[in-house]
Amino acid sequence: MMISKNFFKSSLIYSVIGALPVASGIILIPFFIKFLSPTDFGVNALYLTIVYFVQVISTYGLDSYIGISYFDYKNDRQKLKEHVGTILVSLIVIGTFIIAIMSVCGNQIFSLIFHDNFISFYPFGLMSVATGVFNGFLKTYSGLLINQQRPVRFFWVNIVNFSLVIGVSILFLNLYPKTLFGPMWGRLFPAAFSFFVVSYYMISEFGIGFKKEFIKGIVSFCTPMVVYAIFVWIISYIDRFIIEHFMVDPKYVGIFDVAVKLTMLIDFLQIGLANTIHPKVYNTWKDHNLKKSTPEVNRYYNGFTAITILIIPVFLIVVPLMVPLIVHKEIYYQCFPYLALLCLGFATRPMYYMLLAPIFYFKKTKVLPKIFFFAAIFQIALSFFLVKQFGLIGAVWANFLIKPIQIIIVYFESRKIFHFKFNFVKQLYFPLFYIILVIVCEQVIRIFNVNQYIIYTGESLIIFTIAYYLYRNEIKLVLGNILTRKKR
Repeated sequence: MMISKNFFKSSLIYSVIGALPVASGIILIPFFIKFLSPTDFGVNALYLTIVYFVQVISTYGLDSYIGISYFDYKNDRQKLKEHVGTILVSLIVIGTFIIAIMSVCGNQIFSLIFHDNFISFYPFGLMSVATGVFNGFLKTYSGLLINQQRPVRFFWVNIVNFSLVIGVSILFLNLYPKTLFGPMWGRLFPAAFSFFVVSYYMISEFGIGFKKEFIKGIVSFCTPMVVYAIFVWIISYIDRFIIEHFMVDPKYVGIFDVAVKLTMLIDFLQIGLANTIHPKVYNTWKDHNLKKSTPEVNRYYNGFTAITILIIPVFLIVVPLMVPLIVHKEIYYQCFPYLALLCLGFATRPMYYMLLAPIFYFKKTKVLPKIFFFAAIFQIALSFFLVKQFGLIGAVWANFLIKPIQIIIVYFESRKIFHFKFNFVKQLYFPLFYIILVIVCEQVIRIFNVNQYIIYTGESLIIFTIAYYLYRNEIKLVLGNILTRKKR
């Protein structure tokens, strides 16, 4: 069975639009660098992690639940309306509660956590809390649109939010230079606007209401999900606070954050591809009542792996050449030596998505807190030890090492509910070969002072040649469908 042509159209939309949050962060980097001091740049990165944490708490896992459970009710319009209406009311109640509690207790909580003068609750902490709550509505609605396979509305809802983030941030950076009002209002205003737009769309299509019959299913699915999401947040962002703790000056957080934001281009491409693949995979499993791998499903993940590994060497060549054209403070060029190792963490990420998919589809989310609890413990331990001993490069190694550790932990749980059978060469051995190749080449660059672009070009030629041999069927399939669509 061939991958449909509509898959490529929706894949492009979900991949590109799904990357807009990181794209806005990258587009705004030169503006933040120009208008903010290196210390304020790092402090802004810390506030942004608080936004993400509040978003995790306020959505309560409903952003994942709404997409997965859509398949249960899509053939019963009335049940679907009641279901989505209940989710909307739940988001409003949880968000209102969080803002109210933090308005009263936020200053005391921040004083307990942050013992320096760089981070305060009023006004930027409160603005971050509100932004996180409002963003949860957009994220939840986007998840519904993806599983409804409505790429056009997904495009417009997210492109408007993206445009507002860019426009409002630049406006307030110019109005209030050398302060954090620019990035703070640049996040809060678009988030609030999106909240009203999303609420209007959801109420217009599904109405608003609260049905107690859905609560048991929501709590059963979402409670493990929110605990899981907290552990994911720890894995993704706790390193910034550990860097700030051991290295004191937030400017080092800024340097690390620039490196991570640049590599997030790859991450959001992968998220977009995963969001496109998974509805197709779920439909295949549902239509054929499957609990094991099939060649059709494996083809998606093989292509996912090929695309990822082909992009990384190109990224390593292009990004260090392009960044100095728009970023003129040399302190931030210190992030370049960290890019290769940060990128390598994404080489095995397609397998992570493949192993995680059955857990979501079969609603076995109760295992997620267990899985990511251990991963979070590893992340905290690695970051504390490596940052304390080696500084920023220690944080980079911790960021890289945690990704294969996650895969191992997820595999042992996922195989209990799903029988995996895949091509080890395409999914495991080739990514592992590439990781070893890059690590060896990085040592050659460091020890022998060889020009990095010569090494990266050589890596690219090797990888492109092997990838074409291994994935030629997937590549021909993709190119053939794209060319056919263009002719039409």
